[in-house]
Amino acid sequence: MDSEILIEFFPKGEKTQSGFGSVTTFSSSGCISYVMVLDAGQIIKAYDNSQKDQIFSLNIRNYIGNNKVNKEIIKTALNEPDKFFMFNNGISCLASKITVNQDKVVVAGLKVINGAQTVRALYEAGTIAQKSDHWKFHSPHIVVRITEIEGEHVEAEDFRERVTQYNNTQNLVKGSDFRTNDTVHDLLSKRFGKLSRFGKRVIYQSKRSNDVFRNAEIIKMDEFAKSIYTFLYNFVDFSSSSQFLYDRSLNGGYLKVFGDGESGYKNLSDAEFELFAGIYWLTKEISEYLEHHRSDELDKDFDAWQALEKKWILIYTVADVMKFMYPEDRWKDEVRKLFKGDWKIGEDNRGEAILELYIIAKKIVVQTYKNSKKFQKSFVHADWMKAKETPLKIHYNVLNLVPTGRRIEW
Repeated sequence: MDSEILIEFFPKGEKTQSGFGSVTTFSSSGCISYVMVLDAGQIIKAYDNSQKDQIFSLNIRNYIGNNKVNKEIIKTALNEPDKFFMFNNGISCLASKITVNQDKVVVAGLKVINGAQTVRALYEAGTIAQKSDHWKFHSPHIVVRITEIEGEHVEAEDFRERVTQYNNTQNLVKGSDFRTNDTVHDLLSKRFGKLSRFGKRVIYQSKRSNDVFRNAEIIKMDEFAKSIYTFLYNFVDFSSSSQFLYDRSLNGGYLKVFGDGESGYKNLSDAEFELFAGIYWLTKEISEYLEHHRSDELDKDFDAWQALEKKWILIYTVADVMKFMYPEDRWKDEVRKLFKGDWKIGEDNRGEAILELYIIAKKIVVQTYKNSKKFQKSFVHADWMKAKETPLKIHYNVLNLVPTGRRIEW
């Protein structure tokens, strides 16, 4: 341990109280943890005095650069320093020795085990703040927990390693998790809950869960969002990352799926719900049919097998064919007829009509793929699957391969 390096902290408390009165202690497993609030300047000074990234030597990773998350930390520290305390989880550290005095906390062998990104982001922000007035009236504050683990024997080293490991073992939080409590998902849950499908109750799940429901049709939010966005817009925007679908900015996809494009839904009309439900059941049936029959193409037509790799391309094409057959939003009326989900592709009159739609869309996808492969320079299969030009090429073939006036009734 670097016990020769001493760091002095001056914790902040009520009425500018510092030192012992502003530190909370907790003893566990023979070790004492000290919890305190520090301003950014003290974090930056500790980083400097600890030979910079050497302070992260026990952390599972060093600073990973100015990625999207770290840029947001820097942005918040500079532009909303008074809110930084509320937005950040804090920093966890280990030390070989901690001494609490009346006015300060002296720490030996300080190591950051969780929060390396925050520390470096604050350092980067501090460099900018020194040249500006960003922190003139208020600097960022942050919660810091420092646990004292004395000794260099094997048991102490093993315990440090376990503390570091468990501080960095967390379930991944997805962008979708932050949206699960929005009003629209409660509305969808209630509306879908009124439906049953072939004797099974319908459950719309906005929150990730390992709950098992017997005799139930489960609709997961992520699949639902992709279905709606693909049908209404395209499959390209979320092809690289589904997080796009949970971006609430005007450039993101969330408000386009779960709102009017500017704000989230606070209510759902019958027409809106029936359209969403119809799109979802149509997507589900076509997706499952493709999954069961795509392998049929492998021996007959390898290009067709490859073209049908991503179901969202086929779903987009189905939507485009319907919009061509029933222009000026009349296609929505046709989709709404499917909202109960009481039909199966290929079965009865409605199912046979959907199968016909599937065959038309499949033919267009395959033809578009073959044309691109034949005429496009430096054609790459994986790139074609997410290229912005692909939906345009599909639409061109819809216009040319579907006869004007063609209708499919169900």
